[in-house]
Amino acid sequence: MKISVLLLLVVLINISCSSKIKATEKMQGSRIGFFDENNMSLCVLNENDGSIETLVHIEESSSGLYRRTVWSPDGRQFAFTGTVDGVRGTYIVDADGSNRELVLKPKGKSDEGVLDWHKDLKLIFVLKNIDGNAEIYSVKDSLTLTNLTKSPSWEFFPTVFPDGRIAFVSNIDEKEGVANSTFKNVYVLDPDSTGFKFLLSLEGMSMESVSTTGIFPDISPDGKSMCFTLQGDIYIIDTDGKNRRNITNTPNLTELTPSFSLDGKSIVYSGASKSETDFLSGNKPTMNLFKIDIKTLEKEQLTSGEHNYFTHPLYQP
Repeated sequence: MKISVLLLLVVLINISCSSKIKATEKMQGSRIGFFDENNMSLCVLNENDGSIETLVHIEESSSGLYRRTVWSPDGRQFAFTGTVDGVRGTYIVDADGSNRELVLKPKGKSDEGVLDWHKDLKLIFVLKNIDGNAEIYSVKDSLTLTNLTKSPSWEFFPTVFPDGRIAFVSNIDEKEGVANSTFKNVYVLDPDSTGFKFLLSLEGMSMESVSTTGIFPDISPDGKSMCFTLQGDIYIIDTDGKNRRNITNTPNLTELTPSFSLDGKSIVYSGASKSETDFLSGNKPTMNLFKIDIKTLEKEQLTSGEHNYFTHPLYQP
């Protein structure tokens, strides 16, 4: 009798553990961090049920680059740049919005912010208030700030390869000055070596496109492709510079801030569904979150709402 009861308990425990594992698997890859521009909040969308959770409210920031929930590689934390409780800086927070830690306080008024999380170097930044140029930095903690690019040109929009290399755009080969640069060239640096080298060109890029919608590139999980924004559409290009495609192709609508799904099969982005509420229409924009299958180009609208202004979606690992 005692043996039967013991066996029953073992079976129940196994069922419970199996259910928890399946629930965890179902949640993995389904949570998308994004920024709610109207309410100045970093949020998470649960793709399975459409629910939205607010993680952090940002009071103010002097830069457009703070609007990204940058997840750690294990998905247990995220980083962001902005003002919280009256203190402007860069923070690391647990995935549920708790245990907020101030990592870096800017030295000037032109801070940009954290844009990616490196497996070894930790936070990858753009800062331009130290030497006057926009440079790529890494920040492990408040005492370890490292300039990775060290150039007289401007470098920004960094994104990390799976092998640890860092891609970014720069005007180093352009002689027209910052105001007239196109920032069409993408370069890559290896943290274990010095300097950086040319990777590919984003032909058609211009300062107008950069300053209105940004580039915001993202590297695929296999390191073979890059997605980016150009003139209000989402493009994808092989990291050898070949096979470039406009995958949204909507001349009258604006799409921006793309990023790959965890399996690399789709891209999630912010987009307008009506031209009269478009990001570039001059009216108050309505932007929702969309997902597009890279092979079939089938689109799926993930959020809906006539007054939503959601940007910078990024899947939680």
